[in-house]
Amino acid sequence: MPHVRIDDVLTLHYELDDFTDPWTTPETLFLIHGVADTSKAWFAWVPQLSRRFRILRPDLRGFGQSSVPARDYQWSLGGLAKDLRGLLDQLQLSSVHVVGQRVGGSVAMQFAHDYPDIVKSLTVIGGPATLKRSSLNPGAWLDQVQREGVEAWARSTMARRLGDVSPAMREWWIKEMGKAPQQTMEGIFRYVATMDITALLPRIKAPTLVITSDRGALASVETVREWQVQIPNSQLLVLPSTAYHLAAAHPEECATAVLRFIGNLNKE
Repeated sequence: MPHVRIDDVLTLHYELDDFTDPWTTPETLFLIHGVADTSKAWFAWVPQLSRRFRILRPDLRGFGQSSVPARDYQWSLGGLAKDLRGLLDQLQLSSVHVVGQRVGGSVAMQFAHDYPDIVKSLTVIGGPATLKRSSLNPGAWLDQVQREGVEAWARSTMARRLGDVSPAMREWWIKEMGKAPQQTMEGIFRYVATMDITALLPRIKAPTLVITSDRGALASVETVREWQVQIPNSQLLVLPSTAYHLAAAHPEECATAVLRFIGNLNKE
């Protein structure tokens, strides 16, 4: 399985899907998953996108087959973005279209801010700039994970995350997210409770698409629009849904929106 050694303590796992014509030089889509997900979270995107793009799907530090940091690791969006820059450097990729979902979207915004010369476009799907005005409660999540474990947390929160999906789909996601290491989840929840990258948004240079839902629990449309308009060259797409894990609940709609967004940029 593909792994890259970033430094003395970190190895990142990744998946690379490329079904483009071998005589072409395709662009790369860099897909960043959210908390408790892995590179598997994008499985429904691959068939639709991999004929036009090389699809790079890493496991973030602490998740999937990537290294789990020590309990005293200081989590930050900047640190996660730096990890991903190290991956691109190792793979000798100098430009990518970045797509992030949920906190992976927050990482994607940080990445676009920190490494503007690499990012050709940015798509943020349900990725908050901050959780200060969200109805979600990372402190309560931390308490639950410490008492009951990660799978219990995933089970109790999945209905709001995915909205109206089949019981089989909901159970699959519960089991997958329930595999996340407890110490990773505890560290992440402590960090995201105070996360706020609002001040960085006006300095993001990449053309940006923000996708949110009209009835999702993560944030109201008005709240999302308040920070989205601070990104200079950005647009907002609102999907009709109660889900906030839109990349999973509505993969075809989200992937189509990304294809359209990048296609319009390439026409300019």
